Amino acid sequence: MRLKSNPIGFKNIKCTCYEKSFCELKRCELKVLGRGIVGLFLHAQAHQLPINKSTCILSLYRRFNGYRPFLYNITVDICSFLKNRKRYPFMDLVYDGIRNFSNVNHSCPYNHDIIVNRMVLNDNMIVKVPVPSGFYKLMFILKTDGIWRGEVEVYVEVNLGYDR
Repeated sequence: MRLKSNPIGFKNIKCTCYEKSFCELKRCELKVLGRGIVGLFLHAQAHQLPINKSTCILSLYRRFNGYRPFLYNITVDICSFLKNRKRYPFMDLVYDGIRNFSNVNHSCPYNHDIIVNRMVLNDNMIVKVPVPSGFYKLMFILKTDGIWRGEVEVYVEVNLGYDR
């Protein structure tokens, strides 16, 4: 009997805070939660609160002899997105995956730390995204009040058993 492996999983995470006076990364790691289950943990502490205006660049890269841009590269006003999620369909798919594991579930202002706890990828997250099997990097670059504050790079592997 062969065990069915998860078709999508975390491989690595890298977090960078550009300005130490603005934020501090308390936690940025992947941990094995069980056999074949990897969870993402992220805790970013903001020192200048509240955050009233925030913009995010969300980019998807695929590994082809190095990571190359693939399909999506969007700039999203986080505050307006959380008020009307239909404006950015790809960001909405990403947010659906993060929402249940984080405290980023309301519109601006943010007057607390950003926490993602025990986020696990599952089959349902990959169904709506038209990507073939391979290695991908999802990059979030965050700007508040017109200043670039930090970035998070999440590396995942998609293994569908076939190419779309």
